[in-house]
Amino acid sequence: MYSLSNRNRRKFQKHWLNFRLYSRQVIDQPMNMDIHTSRIMAAMELDEKEPLQGALADMFYGCWFDVPYFGDRMLNQVREKLTPTLLQGFDQCINHGEYVFKVSHLATRWSVLVSPSMNTYQHQLRVSTDDSKVVAQMTIASLLDIMEEEDDPEDQAEQIAEIEEEFFNHCVVCHDRLAFSMVWWEMSKNKWDFNDKWLETKEYFAKQAA
Repeated sequence: MYSLSNRNRRKFQKHWLNFRLYSRQVIDQPMNMDIHTSRIMAAMELDEKEPLQGALADMFYGCWFDVPYFGDRMLNQVREKLTPTLLQGFDQCINHGEYVFKVSHLATRWSVLVSPSMNTYQHQLRVSTDDSKVVAQMTIASLLDIMEEEDDPEDQAEQIAEIEEEFFNHCVVCHDRLAFSMVWWEMSKNKWDFNDKWLETKEYFAKQAA
């Protein structure tokens, strides 16, 4: 197992919380180019590539009318983290008159305005060991740093509940037992108060392994 240093924890928390903040703002203002751009820049700082792809798909959907004007410039900024196939897919929207629709093969589970097609979704359910480690690191960083902050207890509880719910959903939907085990192990060392949802998820994986 591993243990995150305070420095790494804060790095993961900062970028991940920024991405989540901009994701909520995109839902409220789906045609706001500035918010989409800020979300994409936050995604560039994450180790995973799917949040970036998902954020781009949302931008191409919400700001479809501006795609011919900003598309090439945006892709040039992020191309280092996209595969040639994805670059080609987004280029089709910029230069060949195609669009990102409500259900799209360019969307990912991190998209908030559009949904991945069934083929894409099934592929994303198969998480790798690296994916599991990244999810675990981000979850641990967020939870521990919130506990170290001197915020209002009610605000802390709300933030923790939101992070935990996202994590549980990921673990169950993606069958990510490794990420759950990593977070459980690390949080146990920090004497975390495991509520019923933690225990239910643990029981879920125990039954899957039986």
